[in-house]
Amino acid sequence: MSSTRSPRSPQRPQVRTLALLLVAGLLAVACGPASATAIAAQGLEPGPDGWRGIPLERQRTMPEATLLDTQGGEVALHEAFAGTPTLLFFGYTSCPDICPIHLAAIASAMGTAGVSFDDLDVVFVSVDPDRDTPERIDEYLANFSRRIVGLHGDLTVVEDALAQLDLPGPVVEGPDPRGEGDLIGHPAQVIGFDADGQALRTWPFGARRSDWIADLPRIVEEWS
Repeated sequence: MSSTRSPRSPQRPQVRTLALLLVAGLLAVACGPASATAIAAQGLEPGPDGWRGIPLERQRTMPEATLLDTQGGEVALHEAFAGTPTLLFFGYTSCPDICPIHLAAIASAMGTAGVSFDDLDVVFVSVDPDRDTPERIDEYLANFSRRIVGLHGDLTVVEDALAQLDLPGPVVEGPDPRGEGDLIGHPAQVIGFDADGQALRTWPFGARRSDWIADLPRIVEEWS
């Protein structure tokens, strides 16, 4: 990828251990009505080709949008992640269920699957610019892996990036019962792009660690 992105530190073993614990603990949380988008994670059925991720019927590409990394550097999505398969996810750090489950499952599965962050970019884009400061994003992603790329920007830019992927923008759902401001409805799927920036598959909320262990090696082998 281009030099506009700040270098990322190596993943620490204790972070992977924490991610495993988060998956185990948060799957139960997601089964309750924590928000209007909370559903039970059931895992994905393998397709005829063996993939767990769902193929996209319409052609989509990495959005042409410029966001900021947590160091304040500009990151043009369609340029910065060219040449490497990328998993792109839109969420927010106060999310009670979808975001931590996705991120923990991916981060913990990578070590088991033998997939390196040098061969696959994992990108988290905040849909909550009012609360998600760069410091808060860094602190949040450190729970899963410091090598996950955290991005943020004006809400209009984030909404435009979502629209380019035919995804809805974030919606305020109402007060968070945990007393942490508002819950925000947002797209619940992780989108997978090949090294040429073509969106090929999506993993909806419900994808388990075992699904990622099955798909991650194929992403690197077939999409690079």
